[in-house]
Formats: sequence, structure tokens, C-alpha cells
Amino acid sequence: MPRTRSEEVSKVLLDTFDETMIDRSIPIGPQIYELLRLKIVLMELPPESQINEHELARVLGVSRTPLRQAYQKLAGEGLIISRPQVGSIVAPIDQALIKEGIVIRRALEREVVQVLCSNKTDLSMLEPILAMQEIAVRKRDYISYFKFDEEFHKTLAYASGIPAAWRLALSVKGHADRARLSLMSKNKSRLERAYNEHIALIAAIDSGANKKAETIMNQHVNAVLEAIEK
Repeated sequence: MPRTRSEEVSKVLLDTFDETMIDRSIPIGPQIYELLRLKIVLMELPPESQINEHELARVLGVSRTPLRQAYQKLAGEGLIISRPQVGSIVAPIDQALIKEGIVIRRALEREVVQVLCSNKTDLSMLEPILAMQEIAVRKRDYISYFKFDEEFHKTLAYASGIPAAWRLALSVKGHADRARLSLMSKNKSRLERAYNEHIALIAAIDSGANKKAETIMNQHVNAVLEAIEK
């Protein structure tokens, strides 16, 4: 029987994995989760793609226990679903989950900004990240930009003393991330807009302009929702 499109994508994905990706000295489940989540968010594993648990365990050289731990976490984020007689597949992008994720993330990021402004936190540690984002904007490299964007927002949360804000945001924004990357791939000018918002945000925080920083962050996080609702 010929392979379905979903199975073909899964086979290509498996070819990009190998045992060297796993550090056996630290917990394996979280590493598999991060590997798969990135593939899903970057659309290297597109919606409806089948993920063969047995084959992935074989390719990575791991038992199925840590793999199932990773699957459970991804399922909790709505990124993997199970279908009868098919198994685990990448969930279709769900507009309701996009909106939900953005609403929750917006509240979390707003709190981070308020704390940073109130504490007059030194954010010089963001300069190397912004420099790499600027390079990504010039190259119109939306994948690199996204990776540094993740680092930017994670660093803000940790600098505020509320690292859980980032962990919670990460757990709800997977569908919005897929939508955002799809938009960026089609319209690279979105990279420059997002980068400029980062620069304006840092300037507002540095000057203690709480309301302005909050407004910029709201606009920044809402950008995906505004685009898909047009």
C-alpha cells in the first residue's frame, strides 16, 4: 500500500533525527519534547503529520517511556492529538487556541513589563540578542528571527524575576506561534515591525514609561490575532 502524505512527511522527519541529539546525562523526556515542539512550531512537521512513536524511539535510541512523556506534554499544549487507527498526529492549527494563547500570553507579558519598569531593571543583557535579530531582519531569515525572539521574551521574564511567566506563555502559545511563522514566511516585513517594537519596548522600560511599555507589548503580542482576523 502506498504511503500517505502524512506518512511521507513523517519519514522525512525521522531522517533528520539521530541518537546524537540526545544527551544521556540529563532527563531525556524534556529533550524529546523540545525537539518535537520546535519541528511542529516551525511547520517542519505540518498539521496532520503522523508521528510514529515506535520509529521515533528507534531512531533516537530511546525507550518509549520518555517519548510518551514528551507526547503527553505536547498533547497538553494542544499540539499533538490522537486519532483512532492512525495514532499520534500533529494537531491542525486551531483559531480558538490561537486567541486563547494570545490572551493568556498578553496578560503574562504585561505583568513582566510592569515589574521591569517598576524595578528599573538593567536590560543590557538583551543587546546581543537584539544584534542577532537585526541580522536576521536584514537577511529576511524568519526562522532565525523567531528563535532569537523566543530568547528575547524568555530573557525579559527571567530578568523580571518571574520566570514562570515565560514557562506558562510557552505552554499556551504553540498554535499562535505556528500562525505567526506562517505569516512571517509570506510577509518578511513583519520581521522589521517586530524588531522595531522590541527596540521601542526596551527604550520605554529604560525610561520607566510603564503605560507606554505596556501598550507596545500589547500591540506586539496582538499582531498575529489582528492579522488572522482581517
